[in-house]
Amino acid sequence: MRSPIFTALASLLIASFLLAGCGNKKPDFTVKVLIGATTIPSASDAPIEDSVIVISGSKIRSVGPRKDVPVPQASDRTDLTGEWVVPAPGSRIEAGETANLLILKHAPNGLAPATPGDMGAQLVAGEWKMPGK
Repeated sequence: MRSPIFTALASLLIASFLLAGCGNKKPDFTVKVLIGATTIPSASDAPIEDSVIVISGSKIRSVGPRKDVPVPQASDRTDLTGEWVVPAPGSRIEAGETANLLILKHAPNGLAPATPGDMGAQLVAGEWKMPGK
């Protein structure tokens, strides 16, 4: 016959192993935050200087001036100060939209890069794509 103390210790040991495994799980998506760029949400919108764009999974969660958009603590932050963010063709930069964005090194011509060399990177459905890949 087992003692109640042995049973309690065995139960605690099993529970600690189970809980330890739960803490190592990674989230299903990463929250990305683009900070400091000048963002043009659409062709009809004025540029947003010193912007913050919060992307959760493949969707834009929020966009606006840095002073108005809180930056989540648990996020992958990218400083884009001095760069421009515009929507990919057929897209808009607004909450709820798919994160299809172009990162440009210089001010765009409308929503397009002024020159082919201005393209820095892009996000397609929230995932980074580097030029030429």
